[in-house]
Amino acid sequence: MAGFEIYFDALEECATKAKLVANQFKGMADETPASVGTTCFGDLEGFSDKLVKAVNALEAKIEAETRHADQNLTKVEAALHQVVANVRKADLPVVPRTERA
Repeated sequence: MAGFEIYFDALEECATKAKLVANQFKGMADETPASVGTTCFGDLEGFSDKLVKAVNALEAKIEAETRHADQNLTKVEAALHQVVANVRKADLPVVPRTERA
């Protein structure tokens, strides 16, 4: 591809970093506690149940967001590898096709 200078190493390094960060998000999502009980807060005059629901809802949102980040970064990694493959394929010399009789 005349006129273009592609730094494949930089693209590969970005893909590697995306995978690394995706794995960190996956690890965070896998480590979140399943749920919190009222025993964590003691007796707060009727507010323990509300606090438990709020904390559990927050935990669920954090888990969903970290899983979403993991999935998106995994897609970024795959896309970067695809860019490298496509550019390398496009950079190959064009071989004329021969017609078969």
